[in-house]
Amino acid sequence: MTMRTRREIEDKVLDLLRKHEVGEPPVRVDLVARAEGIQIVESAFDGDVSGALLRSSGLSGIAVNSKQHPNRKRFTIAHELAHYILDHKTEDHLDWQFSILRRDETSSAASDVQEIEANAFAACLLMPRDFITADLKRYTDFRGELVLDEGARQLLARKYMVSDIAMTYRLINLGFIPPA
Repeated sequence: MTMRTRREIEDKVLDLLRKHEVGEPPVRVDLVARAEGIQIVESAFDGDVSGALLRSSGLSGIAVNSKQHPNRKRFTIAHELAHYILDHKTEDHLDWQFSILRRDETSSAASDVQEIEANAFAACLLMPRDFITADLKRYTDFRGELVLDEGARQLLARKYMVSDIAMTYRLINLGFIPPA
C-alpha cells in the first residue's frame, strides 16, 4: 500500500471540516463521526486498548476505552474515524464478519502505513492547520516574530483539548517550532 502524503491527508481533513461546517477549535470529533454515520460507544477495555473501529453489514462504530482521559478518547475517535474515512481495511475478521481496526500500543508505534496515516489524520483533525495558523497570530512579538514558549503551547493544547505533547508535535510538523 502506498502511503498518502501529509498534504493529501490535510486535504481530506479540510474537506471533512468544510462538509460538517467546523470553523473553530476544539473540533467536536464525536459529532463529526456521528454525522458520518458512525456510532460511538464507550466501554471499559482491559489492557492497553484505546479503541476500535467496528464494521459489519454496512454499519460502522467506534468503541472507545471509557477508562482513559477525555483528550485520549478524542484522539482515539479521530484515529478510528481516519481508518473509516481513509477506507483502511484489516485482515482481522470475527466469526460474525466484523472487521476490526484497534487502537492500542502496537498502533501507537505507527509501524505500518495505515497506522501512520491514521495518526497523521487524527492530528490534522484535532489541530487543523488553518486554525493553528490563525491562533498563532496572537503569539507574535513587536517584530512580528513567533514566540511560543511552553506556557503558550500549553494554552493552545487546552484550547484544542489535546495533550501538551500532541500540540508540540503538531507545531513541529507544521514547521512553527524546531524539533527539540
